[in-house]
Amino acid sequence: SGGQRQNVALGRALLLNPQILLLDEPTAAMDNTGEERLKQRLQAVIENKTVLLVTHRASLLTLVDRLIVIDRGQVVADGPKASVMDALKKGQINVA
Repeated sequence: SGGQRQNVALGRALLLNPQILLLDEPTAAMDNTGEERLKQRLQAVIENKTVLLVTHRASLLTLVDRLIVIDRGQVVADGPKASVMDALKKGQINVA
């Protein structure tokens, strides 16, 4: 399945122990249980690493410290996760 392929690809990438890890929708083909397992494993592995995470799933934001919100190809917000999330909740950032 797609989720199994994603797990294998992530496992191979993590075996290399990279300092920079690019994850583009890493849980797109996973169910909630698989996503939660992946988050727990990643949390232990990504400490002191740079992770670029592209996602539409808010649940994965527990893995990051900083958020960059891109809307229609433009950066509309960039900063600490708490600040950006607060601005989004207050409607201070316009996104489609």
